[in-house]
Amino acid sequence: MILNDEITWPEAIGQYLNQYHDLFLTWELRRQDNSNASVNFEQRRASASEYDQALYGLRDILRCHVLHGYHCTRLTDSEINHIRSSGMHPPNAAILRERIQTIQDAGLLESHIADRLRQVNQADETTRSGMIWFLFFAPYFAGQSGIERLLRSWGGEALYNSHERDPLIGPLLQSIGTPCLIEADVPIACFPRHSFLEVHLYRQFLINRGLETSESVHLGECATCSIPASNIVRIIQFSEPDFVALTNCDTWRPLLT
Repeated sequence: MILNDEITWPEAIGQYLNQYHDLFLTWELRRQDNSNASVNFEQRRASASEYDQALYGLRDILRCHVLHGYHCTRLTDSEINHIRSSGMHPPNAAILRERIQTIQDAGLLESHIADRLRQVNQADETTRSGMIWFLFFAPYFAGQSGIERLLRSWGGEALYNSHERDPLIGPLLQSIGTPCLIEADVPIACFPRHSFLEVHLYRQFLINRGLETSESVHLGECATCSIPASNIVRIIQFSEPDFVALTNCDTWRPLLT
């Protein structure tokens, strides 16, 4: 399913959202401090508990489905082939060390630089380890500032965060691999327990029915389990036409390379 395209939603989800339409709408209006919302809310005798239970019920239905998303990264040819054949796996320091070793063996890193990369990174931090981040909207909505660094430097944020300003290592990481968008159907069961998917979904449902809101419906979320190869739709490489269309990178300054 595609988050902002209701036509792609399973029938059971539409039925559930229709059932709880009034509750979700009143809750959204109340959040916006609409003058009539508090009255309507009280008239329905809705409670935070009812709202929470409605969200939990929506999550139960969603768990058996997949959500279409994009992972922004920079990959070597061998990494692209590996993902196509074996899927994606939640990153950690051990996996990063293996990737660095492969790059070193390919002659793309000198040993002292490879050692430095293995020693200094953020791959085992609790906010990064075990998480594969996806955008569940066209990446260009994030803007150049939102996705540029992911596409300019090899190794992922957990690596380039520690080295991109280094006058030697920073340019070297930018010379390895090709900017890529990994388009995948991500199992919703892989999302963290406390995800905002349900809110984004019912909010899109209400917007489709006339709700005016400034709240974003663009969801970025992580998967905490492996994505099988069968769920990899395609790997779109720079500078394929679809890559340009999905990133608007032809408008960036400096241009992506």
